[in-house]
Amino acid sequence: MRSCGTIRFFADYHTHTTYSDGRGTPAENIQAASLKGLEVLAITDHGPKNIGTGVASPDTFLAIKEEVAELAGRFPAVKVLVGAEAAVTGRDGRLELPDHIIDQLDLLIAGLHPYYLPDSLGDALHFTLPNLVVRLNRSVWAKMRNTNTKALVGAVHHYPVSFTSHPGLMMPVDLDELARACAVRETSLEVNTGHNYNKEEIVHAAARWGAKLVVNSDAHFPATVGNLDEGSALLERLNFPAEMVINAVH
Repeated sequence: MRSCGTIRFFADYHTHTTYSDGRGTPAENIQAASLKGLEVLAITDHGPKNIGTGVASPDTFLAIKEEVAELAGRFPAVKVLVGAEAAVTGRDGRLELPDHIIDQLDLLIAGLHPYYLPDSLGDALHFTLPNLVVRLNRSVWAKMRNTNTKALVGAVHHYPVSFTSHPGLMMPVDLDELARACAVRETSLEVNTGHNYNKEEIVHAAARWGAKLVVNSDAHFPATVGNLDEGSALLERLNFPAEMVINAVH
């Protein structure tokens, strides 16, 4: 188990492979998890509407499940889950995957990403394109914070979302409103150790509204699978209870 101080983690629920934009195969990620003492690993590649980074088609996730099942005998100490990091592609919270694929996943991540194929011309004009210039204009930032929050909260309410990936990274959201929705739906907020952004505000919002957290690596290389110490140190410094972290030992 990965540890830092008193908070220990048994799982890393967010990693990518060569099926999307990762650099390791499923076997290499599982081996890395085993070497680091993780008990559970999730392979969660990007959905097909992510431009240049997504899987070939929704059915690719079923192929990943088949490959993972074949690998089970090689790594008996690691339970491997297969999920998807699905982009929010519509202002109403629509995700990029069809329901029949979502129903076969072990977990579902919903996240805001800047480069994807929008669902409609209206979404392109009022959701996708403004988010590409959001950092250049304060009025656009304020408007898109509201739009993005409604979209992500919509996804949480309409899908079985396990957790929201890296909220607040690149695209602004109202973390309090998101945390409130996540608390109601028993969806976690992610503290993502693979990116540099303001993670303290995520922890504070979760604490204010009673939402759970998950600490993940978002590993795109086998070497970074299970690199969770930064998240452990942050939670300890802010006195966030381990029992409210879904992949922490408590």
